Amino acid sequence: MRQLQAAGRLLLLLSLLSARLLTQGCIPPKLLGPASQPYTTDEMNAILNEAMSQEDLVKTLFSTGTLTSRQGQTEQEANISIVGQRSPFRIKIEITHPWGSDIANLLLDQNRFTLVFFPEKRIFVGPIGKGMLKRSFPVPLDPSAVWAFVRGYPSLPEYKKAVSPGKGSISLLNERDVTVRRLDFNPSTREPEKCSFPALRVTQHYEAFEKRDAVEFARTVVLKEGSQERTLTLRIKHVLFNPHLPSGIFQVKKPAKFATVDLSRKAPTH
Repeated sequence: MRQLQAAGRLLLLLSLLSARLLTQGCIPPKLLGPASQPYTTDEMNAILNEAMSQEDLVKTLFSTGTLTSRQGQTEQEANISIVGQRSPFRIKIEITHPWGSDIANLLLDQNRFTLVFFPEKRIFVGPIGKGMLKRSFPVPLDPSAVWAFVRGYPSLPEYKKAVSPGKGSISLLNERDVTVRRLDFNPSTREPEKCSFPALRVTQHYEAFEKRDAVEFARTVVLKEGSQERTLTLRIKHVLFNPHLPSGIFQVKKPAKFATVDLSRKAPTH
């Protein structure tokens, strides 16, 4: 779609929400490299129970910070504010230039999205994982992994069993015994350091951990592609966990003069 090509730079900035990081992979654990000194079953169960407990601690969040996109020598930074609700899954993201002008507003509402793109004066709407988002970085979004990115802590997907390929690592396998997620922890503190999506060769790295009451979270989350040439870094400056979210918060303003592009259609409507 030619009208989407000009949005490529913004979409790179928004790629934290793409499922290039969010699709479950299908690579056997043996392909992830040699391992030694694996966790015992008791250690592994304790770590996964803690991860599940952390997931249950946060139902809603509000945060502000910066989002930095880097590819090669090119780097772009924008301000970002995020409002999120884990279940039912809803996330609203507002992105602005450092000097304050609007770039984009993005709403993910369960299986639908709305993107208001100010430079192009267009509004893109459609099902998550199809249309523009799929054509631009062509994989569907996975709500649990998007939530992990903005929450600053990995969430656990559905899996059949867990194995430890080495000390500090746990692989989650599906019913076909292939890895859907690999988690790497600090061997000393057991804080999560990395969450890998093997089939896509994409990882989330968690840095600068803090603990607020019982909630643990990383102030910095870095998304890296396998080539390491493209990274997306979310730096959280301010965050509230479990705030009351007023009704109507998950709405985006749609300027009247903006063209609407329905991703289930081939041509924009006005």
